[in-house]
Amino acid sequence: MSKYSDNDNLPSLSKGSTSSTSKQESFNNTDSGIGSVVDILAGNDENFTGVGDILASIRNDQGRLTTHTLSPINPHMFTIPLPNEKIHCIKDGVTGKWYYTGIAGEKGQVNYLMNANNITYKNEEGDIPFHGNTFLPFPDSARSLDLFEGDVIMQSRYGASLRFTAANPNIEQPWVSSTNSVSPITILRNGYLPTENFNTDAAGIWLTSDQHVEIPLAVDLPSAIQQTRDTFDSGQVIIFSDRVMLGSRSADIVLASKETIALCTPNWQHDVDIVLDTMLELIEEVKKLSTEVKTQAMASAQQTFPVPGVGSTLLSVQAPRFSTSFQNALKVESAIMKMKTNIEALKQK
Repeated sequence: MSKYSDNDNLPSLSKGSTSSTSKQESFNNTDSGIGSVVDILAGNDENFTGVGDILASIRNDQGRLTTHTLSPINPHMFTIPLPNEKIHCIKDGVTGKWYYTGIAGEKGQVNYLMNANNITYKNEEGDIPFHGNTFLPFPDSARSLDLFEGDVIMQSRYGASLRFTAANPNIEQPWVSSTNSVSPITILRNGYLPTENFNTDAAGIWLTSDQHVEIPLAVDLPSAIQQTRDTFDSGQVIIFSDRVMLGSRSADIVLASKETIALCTPNWQHDVDIVLDTMLELIEEVKKLSTEVKTQAMASAQQTFPVPGVGSTLLSVQAPRFSTSFQNALKVESAIMKMKTNIEALKQK
């Protein structure tokens, strides 16, 4: 097991009973079977929104096709079937109302299956199968993900998918456990290929445990991070797309790191610690320079020179400029000391 599942600090998992004394009441007139979708019952002609109800034809025990209105059996999670797709149907033995539990799969297709036994057409000639009032079929645009034994998958008709899986040392996968063990990984992505891939997916969020994942970053990271970019041995969240945007409506965006925060562009490898430490060093050097300027300006402003033929000394004609230089250096010193105070206030104690 992974280093997370065998941690001594984790509580023991309880196991439910494997037997039950309760009995489920059954009804003799409860039916189930495979039906063919005829139409989608949308709200109205303006927006075609609905609650998931459909019309479907179901063959009864006498072999006769009957058309029924069906609702999704689970109102919280279901897939809207399309005309000319097969569905699994079940009838309430008390009320006689029909429900559908899901779509009957067809060879890895996910976009539009059109596998019904009885095809419904949208034209009188009978050569254009009906696929709904608004749905746009692209049967070749996406297919089911490649599945590994034990996967739990949710996937849309257009390539969006959510995979709950694990690194498995027995098979070849794009993600490999750093400990050569079974460790969980969760992948949410928009993409069309049967396996998630940062290079080809439009956008993806990967939640890893200890897997090594190749990340095609466009720039190098600071050396301390670059060497573990694709071989990080602990959990991480990887978000990858053409653009990543974070926004806050009314409060803060917080980035907190145990070590450093790196901001990298094609021109700079920005390590926050190094940048701020360097800025403090620069402030110290500017302070030394301003102190030197003040000293020299004060000395030059007070320096006197003998006047030939008069027998006395006078201040230099440049004394006003030296006094101005002294005042300017004083202002610079005051400003940079405020900067230093502000930056040091950011430093962790």
